[in-house]
Amino acid sequence: MAKFDPNDLQHWTNGVWSKVPQVPVEGFCFDTRKLTKNACFLALETATNDGHLYVKTAHDCGASAAIVEHFIEDCDLPQLRVENTLSAFQSIARAYRQILPTKIIALTGSAGKTSAKELLSLLFGEGTFKSHENLNNTLGVPFSLTQIDGSVHKIAVLEAGISEKGEMDTLASMLQPDVSILINVEPVHLEHFGTLENIAIEKAKLLNAAKERAYCPKQFSYLSKNVPACVFSDACENSENTILYHITPTKNGWECIVQSQMFDVPFLLGHRMAQTFAMMIGVALNEGISASNIQARLLRWKPLANRGSWQSVGNRRYFIDCYNANPSSFENSLEGFYREVPKDVPIVYIIGTMLELGDQSAVFHRVLGKNFRIRKEDVFACIGTFAENIKEGLLQHGAHASQIYTFQSTEEARLWVEKLPHTYFYLKGSRKYQLENLIVRQV
Repeated sequence: MAKFDPNDLQHWTNGVWSKVPQVPVEGFCFDTRKLTKNACFLALETATNDGHLYVKTAHDCGASAAIVEHFIEDCDLPQLRVENTLSAFQSIARAYRQILPTKIIALTGSAGKTSAKELLSLLFGEGTFKSHENLNNTLGVPFSLTQIDGSVHKIAVLEAGISEKGEMDTLASMLQPDVSILINVEPVHLEHFGTLENIAIEKAKLLNAAKERAYCPKQFSYLSKNVPACVFSDACENSENTILYHITPTKNGWECIVQSQMFDVPFLLGHRMAQTFAMMIGVALNEGISASNIQARLLRWKPLANRGSWQSVGNRRYFIDCYNANPSSFENSLEGFYREVPKDVPIVYIIGTMLELGDQSAVFHRVLGKNFRIRKEDVFACIGTFAENIKEGLLQHGAHASQIYTFQSTEEARLWVEKLPHTYFYLKGSRKYQLENLIVRQV
């Protein structure tokens, strides 16, 4: 575990200690329920809570120090007073990155970032650090960086996620990546960005922060200006900086030909996820991982919980892909689902609405209907703000009104789901709806 000298923390943040800790700081935490011994507690103030209320609790839980915006009296815990706790934490991460010998590979995209990060870290092999789950925002990235131990981790694969303009500047300044990867640009967070081009421009800031190499699909290579981009392409062309790939579905998964080498991907992925697999294989090859190691490590792949995984409860089978949702991820998810589900069984589709699509939300939800194979024995539960728009789209693409039910919340749909006699369930929607709560635990 990385350890931090209290004097460095003071220097990096321009803070003032109430008293200097007598032991090095071993990591950072803002939730006292997860705090480990000798960690530094971050007293973050949010719209709904104030971390300063828990400084004494952090002391009782074994913290070695706290970073605060004002001293907490009658508390013996060493406190580093700063102007803004989050900004100070980001400054620590930025300074720590500058002395970190680990090679940083930073990855961004609109859909599939976490899966791509998990896959790429798997392909690089043991000793590779990866950011935990999706710690990819202005708080998650400094957490990830400060968990890296330069004496242990030669490579770290970290993801960067944005929702507003300007956020990538903050993330890139902390990550200072040796290698940057852009996997895709899709219509998400349109309420803040307005257009796909604006999303691409913001995400490309990570490409332009790369010290050595940048990777991106061919159509976005024009945005990489500081270093030549290695471009992913499935077209036949001969270019020094092009990573050629070709994917073909097989009975049990995909055949991926990357840089003239064939790989067996034995998973029934959707087409877009198979493309992501091919791109990450291309990165691993280009970064010096042997084809034999890549193939062996591919076989150890497992999807993360709530990201295209199956769960059996009694006689029910649930396909759970409800960590998040946007138009392209729905298309990819359904394609993978249809490759796995038996063709002759009735299906219950539980669809949570997609958020962060801006003024085009209603249109995107109506178009969603075209992705479903609609049969008379299937039923649909549409949940959330744009449930009626999803219903309109399903009706336009052949569903009957008697097949479609709309609910404003996940909780409202619970009793309906419990009473269904069906065996196969498909769950996908934005994280807000937590559709996994509709899995009936006892059938």
